[in-house]
Amino acid sequence: MTGPWPDPVRLTPRVTLVGSGTLGFGLTDPHDSHVYLVDGGTDAVLVDAGCGLAADRIAANVRSCLGARQVSRILLTHAHADHAGGAADLARLLGATVMALPPAAAIVAAGDEDASGLRIARRAGVYPPELRPAPVPVCPLEADELAVGALTLGIHPTPGHAAGHCCFSLADADADADADAGSRALFSGDLVFARGRVAVLATPDTDLRALGQSLRTVAALRPDVLLPGHGAPVLREAHTHLRTAVEHLDRGALPPGLLP
Repeated sequence: MTGPWPDPVRLTPRVTLVGSGTLGFGLTDPHDSHVYLVDGGTDAVLVDAGCGLAADRIAANVRSCLGARQVSRILLTHAHADHAGGAADLARLLGATVMALPPAAAIVAAGDEDASGLRIARRAGVYPPELRPAPVPVCPLEADELAVGALTLGIHPTPGHAAGHCCFSLADADADADADAGSRALFSGDLVFARGRVAVLATPDTDLRALGQSLRTVAALRPDVLLPGHGAPVLREAHTHLRTAVEHLDRGALPPGLLP
């Protein structure tokens, strides 16, 4: 990259975008998913870890937001390389624990390039040869929710895009219930994106039936804010975007894809 790195992007009073690639804001490595910093005051976590090729930059962005305070955990939505490849490096740089649903946790902990789809994607030119994630200890997410300082993150298993895919919902106890300040936010990973779009891959763990069920599950949460793994965040009336996806399902159709 030439020129200065872009600054982190604050999306809500509690959520800042600290990593993002070509399918987003271009903050860090082109292959990175969105990486979100969730700040609960006395505690903070990351949602997803990027691909690992710009872990130093993501860590620097975290420190610029938190100062001397620490990130306790890195919560992975799933095991694909653009979301989880940086888990080992960020855990080391930030002193954080990596967490994921059990199916994804096993893949990331082993650095399993076949189960994550990385080996095939790298051969197809999706990722560069140097992207080779290291194994890292991963604690399984087994509860329904997680406290992050003053905040509560709901944990929602949402298979379909990938094995062990997980969405997180954010309830902000300090937010005005009448304000769209992140009081009902959904970190949707690669399950669903702005305008109700989806990402269906030709991988063994893609399950269209499960994808449809997962879309209905998160639509029922009626979030105000949608924070997807790529593309534009939705900062107001996000439930209308999820309703668009469900309307396609109701007609017996798959929602449009993220990419043309």
